[in-house]
Amino acid sequence: MDGEVSTERIKCFRRIFSNEDERIRANDEFANFSLKSGPFADPDSIGSMYVTDPRKWWACFGSNAPLLQRNSSQYYDEKTKLWDVGGDQFGSMEDVGVLEFANLSLDEPELESVLFDENATTRMEKENEKDSEVEEML
Repeated sequence: MDGEVSTERIKCFRRIFSNEDERIRANDEFANFSLKSGPFADPDSIGSMYVTDPRKWWACFGSNAPLLQRNSSQYYDEKTKLWDVGGDQFGSMEDVGVLEFANLSLDEPELESVLFDENATTRMEKENEKDSEVEEML
């Protein structure tokens, strides 16, 4: 397992499971899951891990790790409720200024190289104008 992932998981478990006994049980559940041992050693559980949607897998086999399941009341009601800080809702796009026009995709590298100035004239258009001027001079 990646060292950074392991370190962050440990930090997360410390935040979620402030009670040491509960944290030890959660670590035990995670170890069983990760090592495919204990209740997760079942051939159906292991085989399904690779072909089943994770949510469906947890619905079928996750009862063996109740502390790790996200449908616990602690997940919804306590301090983990806002784990993503911004929530799952998008706010208003008003007052974003230039940012609302900067929605370029990394899958479109040719668009990334295009910069817009205040008059909506692109750098490429300016370069084309320069090329035309040079051609006219020749």
